[in-house]
Parts: sequence; C-alpha cells; structure tokens
Amino acid sequence: MLSRVALAAATAAAAFLTIPQAEAAAATPVIRYAGLGSCLQPDGGRQPCGPLKLWLSDGRVVALPGARRTVAPGEYTVAAVVAVSQDGARAAYFAGKDGVLTIWEAATGRAREIPAVTWPDDLRMNALTLAPGGRFVGMRGVNAAEWEIERVVDTAGGKVFTLPRGYQSWDFSPDGKRMMAGDNRTAVLYATGTWSVKLRRSVYMRGDLARDGVTVASPKWTKTGGTVKNVILTRNLATAKKSSIPIRLHTGEEALKARWDRAGHLDVLTRSDRTVHGDLRRTHTWYRVDRATHQLRRLDSFVIPSSVGGYVLAG
Repeated sequence: MLSRVALAAATAAAAFLTIPQAEAAAATPVIRYAGLGSCLQPDGGRQPCGPLKLWLSDGRVVALPGARRTVAPGEYTVAAVVAVSQDGARAAYFAGKDGVLTIWEAATGRAREIPAVTWPDDLRMNALTLAPGGRFVGMRGVNAAEWEIERVVDTAGGKVFTLPRGYQSWDFSPDGKRMMAGDNRTAVLYATGTWSVKLRRSVYMRGDLARDGVTVASPKWTKTGGTVKNVILTRNLATAKKSSIPIRLHTGEEALKARWDRAGHLDVLTRSDRTVHGDLRRTHTWYRVDRATHQLRRLDSFVIPSSVGGYVLAG
C-alpha cells in the first residue's frame, strides 16, 4: 500500500501533531519490534548473528540469549519463534534449552516461563502470535502431512484449541476476550477460553479488532490518476455497516496497519524508506487518529536500520 500524497507544508503542519517530549518520556515503555542483528562476512555480505533482541520505546535494546531461533544460513526468518503483542507490552518466545514458552514484559523487564506450554515438535513452526495481556498464544505450523495447523494455547492452564483446517487466527480484541479468525471467504469471532463461536460472517476482512469485539479496522489506499487517497476502513461484522476515515500522510509514507487500544483509541502505523550513504533506513511511525477531525497525532517514531533483519513489529 504505497502512499505518495503531496501535501503543502502548511496543510501538513495542521494535520500532524506531536505529543510533548515530557509526556512521551513518562510513558510506560513498550516493545517497538523484535529481530536479529547481523555480522559482516569476509565477502562483504551479512549473516544473522547473536541472540534475538527487543527494541523498546525508551531506547533500550534487550537481548534474549535464551530464546530459540531457527534461522537458515543467509536468512533472517524470526517470525516463527517470537511474537510481540499488539500493544507492545509483551513478547513471547520459546526457550532454546527446554522449549518452554516464555513471556517477557516491557513494564517490568522480567520474563515469565509457562511450563505447561512447550515447543510443538510435531509442527514446522512458521508463525507465533500473542494476545494483549499475554494469556493466549497462537502457534501456526505445518504437520507431517503438509497441512497447515494452528493451535491457540491458554497460558493460564495449557489448554489447547485447534482451529478448523484452513483457518488462521487474525487478531485479538484489546482485552483478549475475543479472537477473530478465518480463511479467504469467512471471518469467525470466538470467545476466548470457551472458544465458542460468537459470530460467523461470509466476508474477508482482516484487520484489528476493537474493544466491542465486532468492529474491525484496516488501512486502505486508492489511486486515481496522480492522486492517492488514504483511509482507515472500519466494518462492524455484526451489522455489516462500513465506514471510512480519511487520513493524510506525508509523501512517501505507507499505511501498514490500524490498531485499537483498550480505551477505544484508533492508531495507524506507517512506513517510509530512504537510503543514506547506501544504507536503507526504514522509519515506522505510530499516529493516533482523531475520528472527528481526521487529524493525526504522532505517538512514536523509530528507524530500523538495514543491519536488523526479519523484524517483527508490535501491532
């Protein structure tokens, strides 16, 4: 989703606001992203090296030397072994020594082991997801018969729910009480814990689930001639009612994803790339969307250098 909306300087200044520095500094730190570092090779190339790491909003970089990672030579694949919750409060990974699921909390800087949940040896893992609050973890992989399987584990007791064949978990509500899953034709809302179906809708609508448990938000862009229009689409899966919120981005910004928080705020994550002295600098920015005025208030912005590979973003 490429965005090349050209804005006049005065318009851009009115559309984008920045939170005060003191307010940002006082905020509880969150995980911006997880990933691997890289080391230079004799041929001038780079290979992944070192442990998995977490990059936090307060500037800290936390190494996870005990985290299991499965990286083939020359690759940066880390999505299978680490996940960051939508709110950035927690990260989940498996310990390399005994395969026990571990959840690291940004607020305390401490890791909590879940002995009841271990690495699934019968799956070739390719994705790991973590619900806000850290209670539910989705583990997606391929079994010996080459079928994709997804299991959602309740870390409170180790109970496992296996999704129907062909379904993937897409998103959790901010309170973790609902999970949206489905395939290319159907969206299903589950009540977490009991895993009873609360709603089934014949529609493909991936995005972030709001606190009401039925409203989904996702960014979209359209191009007409030389004009690009960015919007946040919302859809109520219970009523099928749709709406759109126009947003204005800086030239070169792409809207990647939308996110609801527990208070009902709607945020959008963007990306913009530029090359500095041959090095690709990827900037990600979180904005809060004012649904009444359509203004964007910048919450956080950070640069991911090319030396970090296979990163996994919060949200």
